[in-house]
Amino acid sequence: MPAMFRTILTSALLPLLSIGAQAQVWALHGTAVTPEGPVTGATVLIDGNTIRAVGQNVPLPSGTKLIETNGFIYPGLIDLHNHVTWNILPHWTSGTKSGARYDWQQLPEYRMALSLPHDRVVAEGHGCAAERYAEVKAMVGGATSQTGLGEDDLTLPGATTAPAKPPPNCLGSYIRELGVSSRLYPAGAAEPLNFEISPLAYDAAHTLALIESLQNHTLQASLIHIAEGSPTDASAAHEFGFLRARGMLVPGVSIIHGVALTSSNFAAMAKASVGLIWSPRSNFELYGATTNVASAKQAGVTIAIGPDWSPTGSDGMLQELKYAAIWNATQFPVAFTDRDLFQMATLNAANLAGIAAQTGSIVAGKRADLLVLKSDQSDPYNAFTHASPEQVALVVVDGTPQYGDTTLMRQVRPSGASAALNVCGVAKELAVPTKDAWSATQTELTTSLHRWGTTLAPLTECR
Repeated sequence: MPAMFRTILTSALLPLLSIGAQAQVWALHGTAVTPEGPVTGATVLIDGNTIRAVGQNVPLPSGTKLIETNGFIYPGLIDLHNHVTWNILPHWTSGTKSGARYDWQQLPEYRMALSLPHDRVVAEGHGCAAERYAEVKAMVGGATSQTGLGEDDLTLPGATTAPAKPPPNCLGSYIRELGVSSRLYPAGAAEPLNFEISPLAYDAAHTLALIESLQNHTLQASLIHIAEGSPTDASAAHEFGFLRARGMLVPGVSIIHGVALTSSNFAAMAKASVGLIWSPRSNFELYGATTNVASAKQAGVTIAIGPDWSPTGSDGMLQELKYAAIWNATQFPVAFTDRDLFQMATLNAANLAGIAAQTGSIVAGKRADLLVLKSDQSDPYNAFTHASPEQVALVVVDGTPQYGDTTLMRQVRPSGASAALNVCGVAKELAVPTKDAWSATQTELTTSLHRWGTTLAPLTECR
């Protein structure tokens, strides 16, 4: 990959040990949702950071701790569209619908409510705290991987009070920050995923280097914002033509948003193996409409889903999936099955990110990235698309229990520092490096945001 694509966060790129990392063999018992379908009475055997076996009647090595979940065991969710450090900010509305993203970004109220507080908090040296908070927020919504940590999101250029570059251990190391610190590649290796907001601003040399990197597979995925706006907005609609003219319809590219795309655009994307990342709640909040995903599905485009950011989208993946499921129920005929939506958040996302060989499904040999949900539903796919954050019983990343119900966390992680959280009335526990780490992060962000006239966003809305 050319150096221009991977020049950031050099001190934070080295894989970090997960908090409370464990290397022992242990197992979860419940209904495991595998690529072939749900397996009732299944055991998921975890050895270090790897799934060693999954199925009924799995033989367990002597001394294996077997945990009864009484729930559904899913692969951890993969969020391919977020703007990580912005998730410290509360929900925002402009009070009107915009034609394209260029419109609301120019509003004075947007600058006062979002861009100024975000930029000042980061410039004052609190970017690492914002990133840690966002990782926990993502886990509350069921995610074990996310994208969207940008060059300026930890230390802004020109900042006088922030360190010159992120200090060691800046990243929270709870979940995988794809493209930055995923822990999926050897130490020091470049991350073969590129997340871009304004790809049409590339010069010719940058564009050519991007295409060549995708074609020679030094870059596995390039996720780019295109056609974000109303379906009738000319500026948003024209972006696809510019993208095609630059030769950027190549395998490995995925278009984020695509609200203004047409059926013929989707046909061209499918032919070129270009993916789509859908963010329905933010689309409706900002533009009053969302992507024609039914047309994209019909054309054969691989679709993933992501919440965009919590200021105008959902707080996390489960929340966005519920929003999508409710929207889907208003369509006639419905665009997707519950299983389709499940695929968007797991294996489809893994395929578009180029990481399906390592994560995105519960398969022996893959990384142990897992989500356990409690539900009174009998159908695991319906339970998944209508779940709420309080139902998250356990989140496991790279074989390490990071977050979940207090009772379950104390079974799978009996020692180590922890922080108590209350999520919509349910007691949760978060693994932390030191006893006061979580409260210190909250206090740091609350104090800084207060200086700029806003408050720290909650980990999730309760509804």
